[in-house]
Formats: sequence, C-alpha cells, structure tokens
Amino acid sequence: MKRNEPESFASKVNMLTLPVRQGIGRGLQGLHQVPRMHKAGLLILIPLWLLLLAWQPAPAPVAAPVSGSLSLSLAPAVSRDIAVPNGGKRIDHTLAQGETLAALFRQWQLPGTDLIALVRAEPSYKPLSNLRAGQDITLVVNADGRLHYLEVNDKGLLLNAFRRMGQEFSVVTAP
Repeated sequence: MKRNEPESFASKVNMLTLPVRQGIGRGLQGLHQVPRMHKAGLLILIPLWLLLLAWQPAPAPVAAPVSGSLSLSLAPAVSRDIAVPNGGKRIDHTLAQGETLAALFRQWQLPGTDLIALVRAEPSYKPLSNLRAGQDITLVVNADGRLHYLEVNDKGLLLNAFRRMGQEFSVVTAP
C-alpha cells in the first residue's frame, strides 16, 4: 500500500478486527489440546446455546373483546318446595344484623341438642358459624318440635343444606 493513498474501508475493518481474529486463532490452536469427547460436546452444545440465545418466544395471544349478552332475572327468588313431615311446619327467615342461629333456636323454642348436632355436622369451612345479615334460612320442624331440615340461601343461591339422619345431621349436596 502506498503512503499517500487513503486507506479503504476494508483495510480499516481488517486492522480493527485483527486482534480479535488473532485471539480466535490462538484459541483454536489451544483446541487441539482438548480431549476428543469434549470437542464433540462443544460442537453440539455451542450451536444449541446460540439457537436458544436467538430464539424469541411467540407473542401472547390477543384477548378477544367480550361480546354477546346475558340476561338475568331480577325477580325475587321463588321458594323451593321442601317436603314438610305430617304435623310439621316450615319457617322462612331472613337474617338481620347480629342474629345468630343460637338466638333463633331459642326464639323458635327448638331443642339445643339439634343445634349441637348441626354444629357437629358442619363442614370445615364453618358455614353455620359464618352466617351474614341478608341471608335466608329455611327450617323444617317435625311434629315433635325437632329440626328436620335446614338450608341457607344467599340471594336465591343455595349455600348449604342439612338434613336429619337419625339423631345426627348430614350435609345435603342436592336437596
């Protein structure tokens, strides 16, 4: 190359990359000392690593807008037909703030043993211990004045139901 001629772009790139290329060459010469099995592993793992490095995950799917309509009746819930034993009675009650099942049992003169049996039958999430104002309870009392059936509803949705089975109560899944 002559001194007075300006350097070309290629010669500038060549001069800038020379140290890197020389380092790669020295590294490849050192590769001759690596065992053959290690070389094979590197030849497999390096391209896989480069593929994983370049891989881009697919974009998240775009959520479609909600369309359509749903009609719900705002009419008050219709009370269900619950079998009442001969001589028995049905009690429908909406819980007021501060009312408890124990207070209602005393008010309606139901036996405390029935309340204890209900609490024993209560599932682990304690639905009877967590009654709230505005929930509807329906009780069916038999002719002897003992509780036969109890259900708890919230805005027309049946939450829990209990039916007498001998001296105990059990949770009813489909009344």
